[in-house]
Amino acid sequence: MLLHLSVYVSLVQFSGSSPVTVSAIATSMNDTSLASASASNTCRDIDICRTRYTIIWSSLVTILACVWTAVHRNVPEPERADESRFWRIVGGVLEAAKIVVVTVLVPEWVLAWAVRQSLNARVVSRELEEARRRGEAKWNERLEKLKAAELALAEGEMENKPQSTSNPDRVSTEKSEGEYAASEDSIVAVNKQTGRLDEKCTVRHGFLVIMGGFYHYKNGKPQHPLSRKDVVDLVKNGDLVLPIDEEIRNWSQSDVLSKTLAVVQTLWFIIQAIARRTEGLPITQLEIMTLAYAVITVAMYVAWWDKPQNVGGPVRVAVKEMPEPERVPERAWHMRIFDIVAGWQDDLVNLRRDRRVPTFYGGSALGKGDNSFRADFIALCAAMVFGAVHCAAWHYVFPSHAEKLIWRVSSLAIVALPAAMLVPVLVLLLWDFVDTSDFVDQLLFPFMFALCAPLYIAARLLLLALSFSTLRSLPPDAYRAVQWTLRIPHFT
Repeated sequence: MLLHLSVYVSLVQFSGSSPVTVSAIATSMNDTSLASASASNTCRDIDICRTRYTIIWSSLVTILACVWTAVHRNVPEPERADESRFWRIVGGVLEAAKIVVVTVLVPEWVLAWAVRQSLNARVVSRELEEARRRGEAKWNERLEKLKAAELALAEGEMENKPQSTSNPDRVSTEKSEGEYAASEDSIVAVNKQTGRLDEKCTVRHGFLVIMGGFYHYKNGKPQHPLSRKDVVDLVKNGDLVLPIDEEIRNWSQSDVLSKTLAVVQTLWFIIQAIARRTEGLPITQLEIMTLAYAVITVAMYVAWWDKPQNVGGPVRVAVKEMPEPERVPERAWHMRIFDIVAGWQDDLVNLRRDRRVPTFYGGSALGKGDNSFRADFIALCAAMVFGAVHCAAWHYVFPSHAEKLIWRVSSLAIVALPAAMLVPVLVLLLWDFVDTSDFVDQLLFPFMFALCAPLYIAARLLLLALSFSTLRSLPPDAYRAVQWTLRIPHFT
């Protein structure tokens, strides 16, 4: 789609399409002479007017900037000796491209993923803090043993010093035993000195766990990512000391420059849209859709506010024995698809068999809390706002009456369908007596997946197509630019 769009834009640009020729576009309107006169009087100077090229370019740049800076992907798998550096880079690029494409096509679903991770990160942070307090007693016990071993070693040296010439082997043996006892828990002493044992767990710790930030290593080789339960148990038993919050922030490779440029471009786009509305100038349907993307990506950024971005690799953890993994439930193929669409696929994941956490892994499991339903509820509310923004073009000029009707019906559909899907989600949230499995299989699946989802996808595709097709015949004033907004730094 982007390739065809680029070719179309290039043809328009090189064919000399500019605001000077908008009188030809206005011939499709009822009052042709008036439109031609308006076009000739308002857009004679290319420096103070817009073209279709600049409209398309500014909209696409804003959408991609919003999506690229808002998405926080999970931690990639660690490097392996048998893996080519080139293919690892290619895999990372494809992974990022996959998330961007999915976000552009179904931003509501990605928002549900972000909210689900945010809610679960807060739960995991509380679990980690409780586990850290329990493990603190074991860490203190190890420190006491370490001090006792060091004291015994010092006393042994004092007692054996006069006899060192008579029995050097005994002194060497006792010293090595004391050093071994001291070095056995030396890592605990180091973590105590650096303040890691006293550092409280934050939401960033919860995000790091559910995004695959801890990895099981054995004999120097990576095995599999550690699950939420694995990390909590290791911390509780005193076998894992978590990094401090400052270190996790430093691991985040968020580019301040790219985020700044994205924010500037988005703010300019919103300002010029408001300015056009204030001055009575029309806004294209493509720009309306861009504003909707800006709104929903801001919600994603808020949900992922504490999530580390672009972490290069996981924390290596050496585990003596791994407990048996929980049994993954068996689901029919159509219910597995429904779980993916609804964002409940985490319960079907066995991290012991994966090299990294799945792309859209949220760290939760169906039946172990209502965070999945809460995330769906918030995402559906955001989807209604996303659809309501499209309704702003209700009275806009369209090339034909049929296109106006399709836009109106589709805009109402992407508002009404999420509202309808909120009803069963609220039932699952508010009434504990509902049998979740029967409710999902008998009511929620046929209603949401078989009826609402296809209609919603069709409405979204129609709006996407109309956003570009309506550019072929715009009213003359659509090419007029608000002069003072051109002085704001932006990409055009």
